[in-house]
Amino acid sequence: MARRTQSRYIFEVVENSRVFRHYFFVNGSRRADCTTCESRVPASEPYSHHWRNDVKNNRSHYIKMGSEEKQLLKAIEDQAVEEFILCDGSITARTNDFLLDAGMDAVPKLLRFLSFGTEKLEATVGFYVDVKKERMYYESSPLSIENHLDIGEAVDMIFSMLLEKISNYVLLHQRVPLEACVIRRMKVTVKRFCPSKGSSLSISKLPLQYRVKNAVECIGSNNNKSSPDVGKLAETYLRQEDQGRLFPASLKINLYSFRVCSTSKELYAVPYLLRGEDVETTPTFIIQRNVAGEFQGLTEIRNIRKFLRTDSQDRVVECRQCQSHFVDRVHFALHKQIACGRNYMVWQMDKDAIELHENCLPLPEEYFKYKWIGLASKRS
Repeated sequence: MARRTQSRYIFEVVENSRVFRHYFFVNGSRRADCTTCESRVPASEPYSHHWRNDVKNNRSHYIKMGSEEKQLLKAIEDQAVEEFILCDGSITARTNDFLLDAGMDAVPKLLRFLSFGTEKLEATVGFYVDVKKERMYYESSPLSIENHLDIGEAVDMIFSMLLEKISNYVLLHQRVPLEACVIRRMKVTVKRFCPSKGSSLSISKLPLQYRVKNAVECIGSNNNKSSPDVGKLAETYLRQEDQGRLFPASLKINLYSFRVCSTSKELYAVPYLLRGEDVETTPTFIIQRNVAGEFQGLTEIRNIRKFLRTDSQDRVVECRQCQSHFVDRVHFALHKQIACGRNYMVWQMDKDAIELHENCLPLPEEYFKYKWIGLASKRS
């Protein structure tokens, strides 16, 4: 929970090329320069050409959503599937490997798929734990996820909280450390909140690490600048994307986009179009994309300096309720959302019992990589 990562990037012109270089610091110490984010374009090209292949190349955060995937999602909706079990044997039997693969890959991949077409998700994670010939089931409280780019942080928070609770529980009741537990099975419950019929999907909220900065509502000295029509600006952006047209020279705006570092998995914002050097008077927007990489809209940023820079309020913060310490306000915000983990549940189960479920919906391994089974509430 004490790991804090910060991005820094530079553009430099080398001969006739503009080179983008990214490096990051962990807890204030510089690590090796990032080897996966560097890009090079002719110096005369717009900044957007640096990020042309981001969505296509970064499939750990953006998903494929073709006709087959949409049919599967419709089946999940029609059968009211909200519970998903990661089957025994889907991942290597060692507990540490299971938790690592599930937390870094299997669960985020499932949640990204389920987030398509939603305004938010509400996710709950449960672990089946074998210890000293007993089987226990531990379940987290629900956590709301309002932007697909928050999924990685949210899953990390839920896993960390659950493992801390399990460790404390088995140490108190079974007198054994967490290392004595075997975890090879889990259940994820996901409620999908979709827009009502007839309404269009609204632009998703900013990722949590940018929402906590309040840079959208922080007007400051920018309140006198006139903003262009967002609808017309979005149309101009789509024409530029789809048809390769250039933005009109008369359009004095600055655009930024989000990208995720393939090395550190860190989210940061980069310039897409810079037309105004005076950031106090130039209207500035961030490009929003859905989980499939499709354009979703533009959000105006009223204080771009505050939006881009490392938050000065990121410091060691103590939770008044449980005395846990955090060095990142995103982790602290997630921690507060799950009420310090107080509402987790634990059940004792018969270890030899066999679970029988009707109306099971197997999810295709070629897409999800792991053996997920959806438990339907309705018959197809």
